[in-house]
Amino acid sequence: MAYYQKLGEIPRKHHIWFHRNGATPTYKNEGIAYEHVFTTQGFDEAYSIMYHLRPPTRVRNVKLLKCEELKKVADSPLRHHHLKTADIPRRGDLYTGRVPMLFNQDMTAYRAKPAKTYDKFEYYKNGGADEIIFVFHGGGVVESVFGSLPYRAEDYIVIPRGITYRIVPNKVEEED
Repeated sequence: MAYYQKLGEIPRKHHIWFHRNGATPTYKNEGIAYEHVFTTQGFDEAYSIMYHLRPPTRVRNVKLLKCEELKKVADSPLRHHHLKTADIPRRGDLYTGRVPMLFNQDMTAYRAKPAKTYDKFEYYKNGGADEIIFVFHGGGVVESVFGSLPYRAEDYIVIPRGITYRIVPNKVEEED
């Protein structure tokens, strides 16, 4: 069964020309909103229809972040490990400072303790996997096409693959 959530102004039907009469200027002052249908599993599953003031296809710059080579260790009997992740030094930002801790064919667990924030125009998109982020310390705001969502210590942040977002910490030196 479909369920709908309306945020803001939307047209009476999907996939039609949507003229905006609002005071907010649109791209080239055309007065229309640009439709963006977002889904991670095709149209048999949940999807979102979003309307933008500017075409969502306009991107200033794309940069591939360096992926660290993950090396599998030899199989051995299972035993407990204490990873001591609190001892990881601060480095990079919330994306470039990630340190891979554990992985298998389905997922990779990273730990990040950022040393700096990033440019206000930098956003991140993971096109290959969903992201689940646990915040040990700190707080701030997650900004995405769905709006701004505040977070605090001990929150889980779930970001579906393909969502363009950025995390803006209140104080980067406390973020963990």
